[in-house]
Amino acid sequence: MSQKGDRSNKLINNNSSGIVIGGGISGLIAATLLQRKGIKVTVIDKGRGIGGRLATRRIKYSETIEGICDYGTQYFSVKQPGFQVWVDDWLEQGVIKEWCQGFNEVDGKPRYCGINGTRGIAKYLAQDLDVCTSTRVFKINYDRQWLVETNSGKKFQGDFLVMTPPVPQSLKLLDDSNIALPPDIRQSLEQVDYHSCIAVLALLDRPSSIPQPGGIGIADENLVWLADNYQKGISPNGHAITLHATPSFSEKNWDNTDADIAQKLFAAASTWLDSSIIEYQVHRWRYSLPKTLYGQSCLTLPELSLTFGGDAFVAPKIEGAVLSGIAIAKSINH
Repeated sequence: MSQKGDRSNKLINNNSSGIVIGGGISGLIAATLLQRKGIKVTVIDKGRGIGGRLATRRIKYSETIEGICDYGTQYFSVKQPGFQVWVDDWLEQGVIKEWCQGFNEVDGKPRYCGINGTRGIAKYLAQDLDVCTSTRVFKINYDRQWLVETNSGKKFQGDFLVMTPPVPQSLKLLDDSNIALPPDIRQSLEQVDYHSCIAVLALLDRPSSIPQPGGIGIADENLVWLADNYQKGISPNGHAITLHATPSFSEKNWDNTDADIAQKLFAAASTWLDSSIIEYQVHRWRYSLPKTLYGQSCLTLPELSLTFGGDAFVAPKIEGAVLSGIAIAKSINH
């Protein structure tokens, strides 16, 4: 069986078809590139909205007051030319904008965000793809071709399979489907670990005291990040803020009630809120930022026509997820 690293699948051509499990940015980038080569690809995601941690949500309070919050990925920057190509296209298409060039201090490096929230990036990538949302895969089987069964009763067949969910979820699906991996590969994948993160989305009755440009990293035992989505420019009709808890707070309070979690985080953020909370929601990210990486851009098992990828393979950021998606496509259609 294959060793850790990138290796080629069986021969893939324009008559081939494939399935991508996971509609985060890695899966969408891979599907986009494969489709450009004429390969038929179906993307399956369990979420109601496409994008994974490219997550934006509306909180409606009244006919005139509505908050819009990015509650997963907050912004991104560029280091690699391979990612810059995509960012240039998103800028040109009006999908993203430069938010600022630093938060606690200005360093001259652009930080980008979605024009209407980060989910807009995923929607843009998905617009010409065959995407099935609110569709949970519960069993997969490989016999020269992949057969994917979903909770809705639909079945999908493909010559290759791409798995981009958080690695523990992918491994569980393989286990539930009685598909064994080579022991060394399995051991390497089991080393990939993630921080959890609790996010609170809140609507204020007046502007916050979060300093410009509307985002601040916080060295607190409970709170790691605060964002003002009104200042960010994505929530014009409501003073909406996003709070991200620290990994330690998130683990400790994971099973607490939403009200208890919100009360603690609002107390930690009180210096920057300076306002009454008129509405809030709590979201738990079980698999937030990867803390242990696989160490390669993706992992392909040619014997199974199976490829793994995601931000836990390159770097725990949007750029890392995009670069993994590019690597997935190259690995399949080399």
